Parts: sequence; C-alpha cells; structure tokens
Amino acid sequence: MADLRQLADPAGYRRCDWDLATDAAGRARWQALFRWHLDDVLIPLIQEEYAPPAERLAAVRHDYLAAYAALDGTTQPGGPLDIVVFTELRRAALRRYGFDDPFAGVKQRENDTALRLLPDVLAELDGAAPAQRQELLVQGLMAGNIFDLGSAATIQRHRAGTTAFGHARASQPARPWLIDDVAAWWRRWSAAPAYRHVVFFVDNAGSDIVLGCVPLARWLVQAGARVTLAANSAPALNDVTAAELVPLLERCAALDGALQAALTGGRLGVVATGSAVPLIDLAALSEEFVAASADADLLILHGMGRAIESNFHARFTCDTLWSAVLKDEAVAARVGGKLFDCVFRFVPAERSAAHGGTRTHGHASL
Repeated sequence: MADLRQLADPAGYRRCDWDLATDAAGRARWQALFRWHLDDVLIPLIQEEYAPPAERLAAVRHDYLAAYAALDGTTQPGGPLDIVVFTELRRAALRRYGFDDPFAGVKQRENDTALRLLPDVLAELDGAAPAQRQELLVQGLMAGNIFDLGSAATIQRHRAGTTAFGHARASQPARPWLIDDVAAWWRRWSAAPAYRHVVFFVDNAGSDIVLGCVPLARWLVQAGARVTLAANSAPALNDVTAAELVPLLERCAALDGALQAALTGGRLGVVATGSAVPLIDLAALSEEFVAASADADLLILHGMGRAIESNFHARFTCDTLWSAVLKDEAVAARVGGKLFDCVFRFVPAERSAAHGGTRTHGHASL
C-alpha cells in the first residue's frame, strides 16, 4: 500500500483524530452503535440478500459481537484504535461467513431510482442561469449524501421515505452552512484556469453518486478539467465500489451527451482506491491508484466518512474540497455542528500545506 502523493506531511498524517483508545465513553458509544447496526440493519439485509441457514446467521452474529466486546484501550498496541478499526472488524466478520455485500440489492434499487431522475436533474442544471446552476450543484451534492445506511439518523429517514433527492434538497439547512466556502470555491473557478486533474473521492450509491456527484463531475469536465472518480475496491455499507461505478457511469452516459463525450474522450473515468471501508486511509492506497492520481491538482473528499470522520485535518499540497452532511450527532459535535448540518470546506494549496486548513467551530475538532 502507498501514500497519496498530495499529502503535505506523510510522516505526520493521521487518518482519524478521534483516539478511541483513550476515550472510554466514545469507545463505548461506537461499540453500542455497531451492535445496534448488526441487529437492526445488517441481519435483515443478510437474510434478504443471502437467505442463510439459521446456524450460519447465529455464528456471524456471535463472532461480530465478540469482536466489539473485546475492544478496549489496549486492543491495538501496534496502531491507532479509531473508527476505521471498527469498520474493519465489521468487514472481517461478514466476509468470514461469505456475506461480502449485504447492501448489494439496496444499492441496485437506489441506482435504478436515481437514474430515472438524472435526465431531469441535468436538464434543470442546463436550463439555469450561471449563479443558480452553481447553487443547484452544491445543493445537489449535499442532498444526495443523505442516502447513507451506516447512520442511525439517515436509516430512519430512508425507512420513512424522506431521503428522496427532491425532498432532501428542499429540506437541507439554509446557507450559510456550518462550514460554507461555497463563494470561495466558485471564485476560484472564475479567477483561475481550470484544474488539470480532479480526483473525486465518492461515497454512496444511489442519489449520492448519480444525482450529486455525477452532475458536479460533468460540470467540472465542461469547465475544462479531467475528472477521476475514486471509489472503493471492495464493498462497504452502501458505498459504491469501482466495479459497480464503471457500468453505472456508462448507464448515466447513455442518458446524456455531455457525459458520453466525457467518458469516451477519456475526460471522465473511475479508479479503485484499494480501500474497503467507508472511511479512507490516505496512507494505505493501492499503488495503481496513487500512480493514477499523482498529477491531481484538486482533491474532493466527499461524504462524512472520508471528509469528516477521517482526513478532516489532513494537509495537502494541492487545492482540496471537503463536502459532507453530518449524519451522526457525536461526529457533528466534534466539529461544532449538529445533526444534518452541511460542510463545504475549500482550502487552497498554500493554506492547506502551511496551516492544515483548520478553523475553529465551537467544540473540539476531529
């Protein structure tokens, strides 16, 4: 595995700043959340996707719960005890029993629903005046990110039918958001040449990728950039994988001439990161991904896992955008926000490398 070339301080890089080895209350909270997620979300999806015998289901449940019960402040002497470790334990337990992707059916259904809406979303963008188009793009990025089956709050919304793209866009907090660098982001585009290569770390399947990320990627290409969508190499919750994203992007392109031209012209593509969890360790990427992203002059870290729970204070040698909806109360509190606040944080290369791009928003930061 390799470091992202754009890390300003690879030796000092920490994927997550929430040390759960020393925070007993925080550790207990995440243990409880992962236990709840097993019984309320994972087991019903496993039954739907795999229809396993009862003894196999009981065995995975036993091993899963035992793994989290064993976590304490001394569990990881060779490395950090952080949220990434929690997600790796879940993945290991599921894979051990052949349940690699319990969310496969949900992702497919959500992709199909989002694809039906994509032509209208793109038509709305194309018909809007420039200032309104800019607003729609950033609103769409946040609205799509509400589809997340790793968060208790968004799972409740999903079951209530309120994660639909139009509803999510209409009900998102009014701007200015908790961290709102939208104006600075658009000023950069009007004041300087287009970026050469944008590496866009994407998050969830469904409306997140199809209605939030793809329209922004389309705009970036039209503005003159080459765009690489960076997706997981293996399943994690309802995150889209690179293997899923390649045909999904082709389905998007079949609905839109601009996307088709970008895809066939090599201006828009997909690369697998080497990651298999909902967060991302930028010091443990695949060699192929690091090589493919080496010339990127803009990074977009999208989604709470990649942009807030991990990498919120990472420093980069190129311009960077962090975008996410805060879908966990404890994570939100650590950046001074509340549930469903939006983060749109743009840090130019000079500020990111020299100062870490950090600002204070009330509570202690991640």
